[in-house]
Amino acid sequence: MEVYSETARFRKEVANAVRTRTRRGRPRRASARKAIVDATLELLAERGFQDATMEAIAARAGVGRNTIYRRWASKEELIVEALEELIADLDLRRQDDVYSLLLEWIRDFARIFGDPLYGRILPVVLGELQRNPAFAEVYAERLVRPRYEALVGVLQLAVERGELRRDANVEQIADLLAAPPFVRVLPVGLPPLTESYAEELLDTIWQGIAPAPA
Repeated sequence: MEVYSETARFRKEVANAVRTRTRRGRPRRASARKAIVDATLELLAERGFQDATMEAIAARAGVGRNTIYRRWASKEELIVEALEELIADLDLRRQDDVYSLLLEWIRDFARIFGDPLYGRILPVVLGELQRNPAFAEVYAERLVRPRYEALVGVLQLAVERGELRRDANVEQIADLLAAPPFVRVLPVGLPPLTESYAEELLDTIWQGIAPAPA
């Protein structure tokens, strides 16, 4: 039976994850950039944040350090951009109604954060957010705030259109949509996400935010 090394397995997972999360319609990226992003994710999963140095990333990607520094001013910026590749599907897509949009968003959220590769990286990210203010600032600015604000904006528009209750607190709704699936993927002994989890969660939330029958 063929035996694969741990590094080879990580590389295969990273390549598959990034490939399946590439946005449709994007122009093809330079091979050097892809190699750097893949190497960054591999090293985060294998060694953690501290040991995923710029030197190690350059060596794994087969490029010089100057190639990296021409694109990213710091390791924090590089790691955040690599993580952005993994969560590209969380960008909201147009749907005919807000229920369908939110259902698709929860499904994407659960799938991304439940991915085995992200499961290896997530503890690394959470730990570094607590002790590295520079990383936390870039992470919030690039990954969290734009998507949170976009979700809140969609919910506010739905309120104005009468698709949600007039008195709905859109920020609390956004919290309710994201927090439960996120907690479920943490290694704290909770039941795993199921195929029907997104529908069940949204149906529960919907009972409190749907407009009253005319």
